[in-house]
Amino acid sequence: MRTAKIGRREFLRLSAGTAVGALLAACAPPAAAPPAGGKEAAAPTAKPKEAAKEAIKISIMWRTNPTENPMLEDLIKAWDQKDTGIKVELIVVPWDEYEPKLMSMYAGGISPDIMGTGGTNPHAERAVRGMVLPLDPYLDTDSELKNDFYPVTIKAYTLGGKLIALPLCICWPGVFINATLFEQAGVDLPPTDWKGAGWTWEDMIETARKLTLDKNGDGKVDQYGLNPGHSSPWYYTRLWGEDLVSQDDYASGILHKWQTDDPNVYDALVAGLQARADAIYKDEVTPTPATAQSLSQMGPMLKTGAVAMEFTGAWAIWGNLPEQFKFSEAPNPLGGADGHGTRGNNLWIDPLQISSQTKHPEAAWKFSRWMVADTEAIKIEVPYRSVVPAVRSGFPIFMEGRGGRLVLSKDTEAKFIQEAIEVATSDVPCHILVGWAAIRDIFRSELEPVWLGQKTVKEAVDTMIPLVQEGIQKNLNQLGLT
Repeated sequence: MRTAKIGRREFLRLSAGTAVGALLAACAPPAAAPPAGGKEAAAPTAKPKEAAKEAIKISIMWRTNPTENPMLEDLIKAWDQKDTGIKVELIVVPWDEYEPKLMSMYAGGISPDIMGTGGTNPHAERAVRGMVLPLDPYLDTDSELKNDFYPVTIKAYTLGGKLIALPLCICWPGVFINATLFEQAGVDLPPTDWKGAGWTWEDMIETARKLTLDKNGDGKVDQYGLNPGHSSPWYYTRLWGEDLVSQDDYASGILHKWQTDDPNVYDALVAGLQARADAIYKDEVTPTPATAQSLSQMGPMLKTGAVAMEFTGAWAIWGNLPEQFKFSEAPNPLGGADGHGTRGNNLWIDPLQISSQTKHPEAAWKFSRWMVADTEAIKIEVPYRSVVPAVRSGFPIFMEGRGGRLVLSKDTEAKFIQEAIEVATSDVPCHILVGWAAIRDIFRSELEPVWLGQKTVKEAVDTMIPLVQEGIQKNLNQLGLT
């Protein structure tokens, strides 16, 4: 049956509550006719072989990634050996082509059955467009799985009362440390307690000063103490104790405005961004963008020893760690004056989504559930990526797979990661808010002169806010959400 193409207007107004279809049962072969004339046959005839059932075919789309693509291939091979009657095809698309490709396929009625990691991660926007199935009907009848998820993962992808995606894995935040450089400088490692009052932004900067060194005496810094990988205004506003996004917008999954008309939010935004700029130009513990680009030519700065600390996500310690260095991790610093802010309290949670166009929703759910929660699947995934399974039962497998990667004891590291998940209140807005992707280029562009030392934070913020609001409104208009 040919799938009819839909117009753009109809596509944008598709309901997120698309009904889940049922698989058709295979028909049994007809019964054999009785012998002619009622006479007994001379010899029994061979029973005809029953025709083999044709396998159900589904597809999963993923970003082009040299680590993750082999992982998906291994997962699919393991799945094929289970003889489930479901065949899975992997569609690999470059990151910047992922979303346009998906939109084009959906408009043509040929969407992949499952959407994995890739593109600008507008999971909420896909739901608003009606592109994905709500997964509550499945999870509500699967109490074992439902109770196994870390609560924050379900909360992050429950928008408008509907579960729009199945959480797959968690990347935690922190300050990631080249412990060898600390040891060489005689500097104590930071605490590992996410719930303690110590380790503030000021503590991190002071520690970075001790680790910013001219090692060869030529008057130039050879080793920097800190590289803040975060540059999002959302992140620094949160650290300084406020939030650009309202609780209503988090609940609906739709960004309507930044809350910068609240003086407290505005002040937190400016102060947080100023602290990052000061790390470069006042405290001089962070390389300028040009210097960072030059140092990165040799490889990731934390791994080459060009910086002693990376304030970012756990991807800082993914992959092979060089043998000549030891590594560790610490919580996000408490932001705000004298640590009166927060630690950001976020995660990065990658999910799977099932297309509302799939002809085989039950098959797509079975494979997704297996990939998310099955012990065999998790054991395949862990060696490829240093991310925590979204189900708590997968944590021991994750820790076993990590081995002795850090100077922390296994128990200390396990406690550190679990506390990071426990204190988190949400995922990042680019994953869970309709409209965030539409303004990302705006605030990045407006803040670039700040990081280059060409503009003050306040000047950039005052120019940025109306442009951001204009971008948010334009996106709402395009989606018919005004």
